[in-house]
Amino acid sequence: MDDLIADFVAECREMLEALGGEIIAWEAQPDNRERLDNIFRFVHTVKGNCGFFDFPRLEALSHAAEDALADVRSGHRVADHALVSAVLGVIDRIGEFIEIIARGEEIPAGSDRALIAALAAPGDAAHESEAPAPVEPVQGEGDTPSTHQAQAPRTIRLSVELLDRVMSGVSDMVLARNELSRRLREAPEDVEVAGAFERLSSIIAEMRDAITQTRMQRIENLFVGLPRLVRDLSTDLGKQVMIDIDGGDVELDREMIEMIRDPLTHIIRNAVDHGIEKPADRLAKDKREIGMLRVAARQSGNQILIDIIDDGAGIDAERLVEKALQNGVINAAQRDSMTEAQKLQLIFAPGLSTAREVTSVSGRGVGMDVVRSNIEKIGGVVDVESTVGEGTCMTLRVPLTLTIMPALTVSIAGQHFAIPRTAIVEIVRANGHSVKLETVGGAGVATIRGQRMPRVTLSDLLDLPSDMADEDRTLVLLRPTGRDIYALAVDRIHDHEELVVKPAAPAVMGTGLYAGTTLADDGSPILLFDAAGLASVGGIRFDNAAAAGANDEDQQVAANDDFADMLVFHAIDGTRRAVHLALVDRIEEVEAGAVRFAAGRTRVQIGERILPLAGIADPKELDGSKLRVFRLTDGDQEIGYAFDRVVDQLKLDHEVIAADTPGEVAGVALLGDEPAELIDVHWLFADLIGAATVRSTARPRCRLPAGDPWIQHMLRPMVEAAGYEIISGSDGDAVPDLVIMSEDEEDVPAASARKLVIRARPDGSADSIYRYDRAGLMLALKNGVA
Repeated sequence: MDDLIADFVAECREMLEALGGEIIAWEAQPDNRERLDNIFRFVHTVKGNCGFFDFPRLEALSHAAEDALADVRSGHRVADHALVSAVLGVIDRIGEFIEIIARGEEIPAGSDRALIAALAAPGDAAHESEAPAPVEPVQGEGDTPSTHQAQAPRTIRLSVELLDRVMSGVSDMVLARNELSRRLREAPEDVEVAGAFERLSSIIAEMRDAITQTRMQRIENLFVGLPRLVRDLSTDLGKQVMIDIDGGDVELDREMIEMIRDPLTHIIRNAVDHGIEKPADRLAKDKREIGMLRVAARQSGNQILIDIIDDGAGIDAERLVEKALQNGVINAAQRDSMTEAQKLQLIFAPGLSTAREVTSVSGRGVGMDVVRSNIEKIGGVVDVESTVGEGTCMTLRVPLTLTIMPALTVSIAGQHFAIPRTAIVEIVRANGHSVKLETVGGAGVATIRGQRMPRVTLSDLLDLPSDMADEDRTLVLLRPTGRDIYALAVDRIHDHEELVVKPAAPAVMGTGLYAGTTLADDGSPILLFDAAGLASVGGIRFDNAAAAGANDEDQQVAANDDFADMLVFHAIDGTRRAVHLALVDRIEEVEAGAVRFAAGRTRVQIGERILPLAGIADPKELDGSKLRVFRLTDGDQEIGYAFDRVVDQLKLDHEVIAADTPGEVAGVALLGDEPAELIDVHWLFADLIGAATVRSTARPRCRLPAGDPWIQHMLRPMVEAAGYEIISGSDGDAVPDLVIMSEDEEDVPAASARKLVIRARPDGSADSIYRYDRAGLMLALKNGVA
């Protein structure tokens, strides 16, 4: 019986978490039957279990709520504000009883007459005295118990401590795999051992992904109670506030969700209480009577960002400064040197509040300092942006906690650091002929193949001793989320590997430079950089830093450099090859099943695109589950090129020996100490794309008869493949270049348009074409394109 009660309590808690938002949404849309059914199903489940476990008080309460909701379901009542408030009250009381049961205590004796009476219809005294009729279980529309059971996933309850142990074990496996990988690189190559190691790495990666998901939870479990919170606050304060929630599908560690629940709640209470004005005040400011509160979550690298945005009065930074001076938080000299962002950060100073009156909700200056302290304890930060009269945006930046992510290890002055691979665009040697370094207005600028960008030297940023000259360093080009590219100069780069990342200490995270801490394969600690934080601390202003001091002459020199950057790789068959780096748009990893032979050639599906694929002749040759693909672009179109692994990025500064015949390989040259075949990308595009695909913006237009099914369904694909833009007679002033007509059509084409008549039988006039004369049709269409 104890196990059954524990399952009952756990089930009720899960349902209660989701129910608060459902009821608020149901009040806004009373005709939403699905939400009504969800609420009804909960109280009916509680009532049924109470009869089994002998909880009479809880059973009577849930039974009364079930009767009221049944009247709404049958159309006898309307879900008004009073009924919704009564149902919310009953749900709260049920939640209290569930917690009492969870503690192993007896539900205290007492009466819930007031709650039950609130559920009754107004003026319906008989309704209160009638014995409620038993209600049979009602499934959702179109559902049956059997289909409901079939669709339910299999679940099992595990302790968080056990999940922590399993996750820690997987993390140790990843570190051990990294160490083994390093030792294999140092040892003589053994093909069989390398193959076994690749299989082991694949298994560990799959296990890592599965175990990581067990600790992750959709952040909607954090957001689900916010509509109820905002509704209750609005009612108490006499305000009208609408909440919009986005990003509920973002996943975060379960414990992290609990740690940020209170800080998030406090920020929202402040926003409703002091941020959003009362309806009369909003109307006087030409605002909508109803205030808007938006809560949105998104993932950025190894962090989760939660924005809380209101359209209220905003934070008066100058008033904050005055309060801080009065309370001795800052002095006059500090005030004069503070930026706008630093002034807004005073909101987190203990005992400091700009509220003009203290309410039961907030305004005592106690809380915001605790909010920041709690967020910093878990390695996060709180950012504030506000405009007086327009609103405030607070952003919680919290780590994903224990996670495994791909990263590049670099070093400066003998100290190692890691950079998230998702932020890396390219790696370039600073002494390359296509790279120019200069200092403009005291700021570093790098020009790479004609593109100018800000440059940050890591040794200067971290104040570490380094005697390496600027031109001997390596530039790592980074693109933070939503920002432009900048160059980070490091002493050396080492290797790409997967690292186990954990939150760093609050003091470390407070510098703004780091996103967490990790361990190298030899067990030494490494700090993980935050690409956006590096740019911010380095003083980069993306709006104008990249363009500082630019001139056409410098760009011309870099653009005409004779030395090309080449990406050296091993092809599928093991051949050492190279391709121009500028033509590689990105590297994708796809499932082997995404490669198929179709329409006369090998093709690969990447996302929603199907690209011609070179580098592999027969998809049956693939023996693994994954395939790496270069996405090559000519600026207009794309093709794929399958490969095994990237070796290095080198300069092509030796003589190229041309191939004897045109083909996929343009020639061979020394790259590093070994020869490599150079890919002829022009030949690949000509072979894979050809002249058949016309992507010009000035395509010829063709008008087809809308009422002829054969022309629309069979001929139209041929016309589009030949490069025509299909228009209809309703396209306004669009004048067709070609008009295709059936032989019985009487429509007269435009004077400037060619006419092509399609006949249904082989015999006919010389000025028409038989519908299945494919050669004749293609010739006529080709003449139009040419």
